[in-house]
Amino acid sequence: MQELLGTDPNGLVLLVLLTGMMMLPLAAGAQKVGEALQHKTDSANLTPAAGSYIVKYYVEEAAPGSAYETGPLHIIYSDSLDVVQKLPPKKDSTDREIVQNQEGITSYAVPLVLVLYRSGKIIRSRQQGQMVWSWAFVDGGKRVAVVWGLTHGPEVGDFQLYDVNTGRMLSEVFGDSDIQGLKPNAPKWAKKLEEQLNDGHKSE
Repeated sequence: MQELLGTDPNGLVLLVLLTGMMMLPLAAGAQKVGEALQHKTDSANLTPAAGSYIVKYYVEEAAPGSAYETGPLHIIYSDSLDVVQKLPPKKDSTDREIVQNQEGITSYAVPLVLVLYRSGKIIRSRQQGQMVWSWAFVDGGKRVAVVWGLTHGPEVGDFQLYDVNTGRMLSEVFGDSDIQGLKPNAPKWAKKLEEQLNDGHKSE
């Protein structure tokens, strides 16, 4: 899990972006990936035992000469069951139908939750359904601004401003799809967050 931390000018509040996995998150209490496991693939019964949880998952490399970018996905449970998800056979497009074939399996961390800490305790958390693009403290840490958006697609963010003490949303503004950004009359806090977001893109 990757954590991005920030503090207000008084060092009283920490903001953490918790990351979720696009594919399969590890369950709480899962074993470390490096621990040795007796893996088994059970083609007759692919149902994990009651109480078991995912301890590891990985994607094989594509076989030499394969038309795919990756190999199959392995999902390993604490009862040692290794469930293998193979890629579907590719189909050819025809004059009547254009086929979109799956090319591989990928997974990566995505920030999903905005969490505010004070003195080691969680005081607020927000999850909007989209990923966190960027965030910043405002007014000396009294408020926090965050922009949410799609993982892929048009860069039209949902900019929100929250009161740190109450957790109440104070303001919200959306990006304009025509210009792929905020309009010139957007509030200052949102424009500043957009500048921070754009600067981050330039440094990548």
